[in-house]
Amino acid sequence: MVAIREVGRVLLLAAIVACASKTKSASTTSGPARWTGSFKQSTLSSSASIGPANPTRAAGYGTITLTPNDPDSGRVKIELSISVSVTPGTQIAWALFTGPCGSPTPPLAGPNEFPTINVSNSGSGFVRTTMPLTISDRGAYHANVYWSSQVSDVSNVMMCANLGQQR
Repeated sequence: MVAIREVGRVLLLAAIVACASKTKSASTTSGPARWTGSFKQSTLSSSASIGPANPTRAAGYGTITLTPNDPDSGRVKIELSISVSVTPGTQIAWALFTGPCGSPTPPLAGPNEFPTINVSNSGSGFVRTTMPLTISDRGAYHANVYWSSQVSDVSNVMMCANLGQQR
């Protein structure tokens, strides 16, 4: 009878240890940090030094997510989705920058390296790509979507998204 109780205690202890190790491994596996943002209409004032915003244009909304493939590879998976009020079939540009929306910084890659967004008949557009970019955990980033097919100055920004890091 004593042997049976000991076996029962050993099995109970083994079950507790197994549950504890599963909980620990599940909580420590968080994967790479992702950067996400929601696009909002550009709010440049008419006194902007580069040029005024065009308040008569209806903008849209959307989201962007950056996920580093592997910290050592220098490649980032990008998913961008928008809904805009432009002529169907229009191609519009987008780009990534350091700093918050409105920062006068150069893009993280050459302006022609960002694939254009093709706007469908429903006004939606989507880009899924992988690009060679260096994203720092301590950095601040934003993405601009433009009114035209060219990355240009801030007077041509349709909407901007500040990117925040999430795990």
